[in-house]
Amino acid sequence: MDNSWNVTSPEQVLSLIGSVVILIAYYLTVSQPDKKLLYFSLSLLGGVALLFVALIYQNIGFIFLETSWISINAWGIWKACQPSNTNT
Repeated sequence: MDNSWNVTSPEQVLSLIGSVVILIAYYLTVSQPDKKLLYFSLSLLGGVALLFVALIYQNIGFIFLETSWISINAWGIWKACQPSNTNT
């Protein structure tokens, strides 16, 4: 069994990019809560990247997690684009 990691494989690079994008999105939601649309969009993008990696490795749990993550962020984008319901 070879224990070396091939960190330059396309799957590893894609998973690292997806993870970094999700972390940036999370940082933005904590530091700038008024940027919800940007947060949800970046988080969705990172989830899509990680979903591709999960599909390549046929990891059912990871596929379920990323599909759920993408769905929740798509819903967040939809909600963020709705006009606010403030009564003035």
